Amino acid sequence: MRCNQENSETIIYKSNDTKKETSSFEKLEFKTDNPEEWEVSNNRIACLVSAENRKIQLRTTKLENQKGGLEIKVRLGFFNDKVSSLNKNWAGVHISSVSDPNVNVNTQKKGLSIGLCTNGALFIGTPSPNQNNDSIISTLKNGVDLKVSILNNSKDYVIYFSVSDIKTKKILSRISKKGITKEQIAGSLALISNFENREFNSNDNPKSVWFQDLEIKGSKVEELIK
Repeated sequence: MRCNQENSETIIYKSNDTKKETSSFEKLEFKTDNPEEWEVSNNRIACLVSAENRKIQLRTTKLENQKGGLEIKVRLGFFNDKVSSLNKNWAGVHISSVSDPNVNVNTQKKGLSIGLCTNGALFIGTPSPNQNNDSIISTLKNGVDLKVSILNNSKDYVIYFSVSDIKTKKILSRISKKGITKEQIAGSLALISNFENREFNSNDNPKSVWFQDLEIKGSKVEELIK
């Protein structure tokens, strides 16, 4: 994985997917409380468990309080397709209002999640009991493209979130949310897997999700010294 140093109008962070071999987290630009639960291989970041609130946090960037915009793109797919009807199982992006590197990244309670549920529903904040989106469910194994755009609107912010088909680039679903405060979109940036309901044997804990091609840009992003 590699961080590209560019100005705020272009890409600030872009993952480098040229490596085929499995990599250790000590050599990467991410941190997690339990490296045994995550793996970077075959051009993808994979969560090896189906459990609650599993995050990997970027070491090299954080989101500042100043006014500005932000765009996050990432490809996401689900290994675990046994729970597609449940909206409490999801993955996506987490923006944390706690950016202290000494704070356990898996136990941080504050912040804002933007994600895609295994039933195909999108959410900003907290998953809601939305109906299944069959067009998205059918694509989850092969992956979909997530795009999050955060724009300043006078005193607050608006978040736009969409999911697109990888091959056709067609938008499968989109949502937006107004009234987002600057405090909600400041701090650390992480990828997150969350499986609250597990429909498998207690002795079996399958892989949950994979991420690929993470890209971040915008004037709210600050690059940190590694």
